[in-house]
Amino acid sequence: AIARATFLSAAAGSASRCVATLLGGKSRQLMSACPLFLLSPLHASGFLAAAPLARSPRCAAVVSAESHWMDFLKFGGATPPFDVLSKTQEYVAATASAASDRGEYLPAPETYYADDYVFRGSIVGPISRRDVAETQKSFNLLGAYPDIDRGIFGLTVDPQNPYRVFFFERWTATMTGSIKIGPLTLPPSNKRIETPIHVTSITWNPDGKVVYESISPPVDRFEGNTKGAGAVFGLLAGAGLQLPASVGDPARILAARMPSATLMHVSHSTAHQHSLARAALT
Repeated sequence: AIARATFLSAAAGSASRCVATLLGGKSRQLMSACPLFLLSPLHASGFLAAAPLARSPRCAAVVSAESHWMDFLKFGGATPPFDVLSKTQEYVAATASAASDRGEYLPAPETYYADDYVFRGSIVGPISRRDVAETQKSFNLLGAYPDIDRGIFGLTVDPQNPYRVFFFERWTATMTGSIKIGPLTLPPSNKRIETPIHVTSITWNPDGKVVYESISPPVDRFEGNTKGAGAVFGLLAGAGLQLPASVGDPARILAARMPSATLMHVSHSTAHQHSLARAALT
C-alpha cells in the first residue's frame, strides 16, 4: 500500500519542472505559455509499424532478492488472465487509429487506461492521461510528419514481470507541415528524419488496463540524423529546434576530447576560486 501511494503521488507532479532545464534559447520562453507541451512519445506516434509476434519467456516471473517500491506493478507474481503481447499490439494500434481518425496525436480511447495510469520518460513526467491529452491539443505533429513510421520491433515480455511488455522503436518521417509550440511556429523543412532507437514499456493491471507506460533515452544517440534526440525530441530537432547537449554540440565535443587531467585541473581551479571568494565575503 505504501509503494502504491508513493507511485500515485509521483503522478501528481508537473512535467514543466522537468522541461524547464532541457530546452534553451527561444524555447525556454515557451514554458509560461505551454508548461506541459512535451507529450508522451508513445502517444505522440501516429502509425503502428508491422512488428513480429514475440514469444513469452519461459520464466514468467523471477522474484528478486530485494523488494523495490515498484514491485506492486507485478501484482504479486500472478499470471495475467490475458495475452499481454496481443493486448499491447491492440493498444498501440488503437493509438494509431485515434490519431488518424482525428488528424492529431491523441492517446488511445479512455477505456484502455486504468484510473491510476502514469506515463514517465527519462525527462518528461510523471504525468497522467489527462495531462497527456491536454498537452497535445495545440500540437500538429501528425500534420507536420504525416508519413511517420514508428518502426516497432522486438516485442517481449519482461521475464521479471509478466504484466510488462518492452519493445524497440526507431522513428522515421518527413516534415512537410508546420509544428506549433505555443507562440512558436516551425515551418516545413521537407527533411527526412530518422531517430535513434529507444525502448518503450507498457505495464497492464489484472483488469487489462494500462497502468504504467515508460520510454527510455536513445539506446545509441549516434544513430539517425537528429543529433542524438529520440522520439518527440527527434521530431522537434528535425524541425529545426535547437536542443542542448546534442551530438555535434561543440561544448560536448570539446569535453569529450579534453584530457581528463585537464578537466580535473579546471575543476579544482574553479573550486579554489570559489573558496577564496567565500572567504573574502566572511
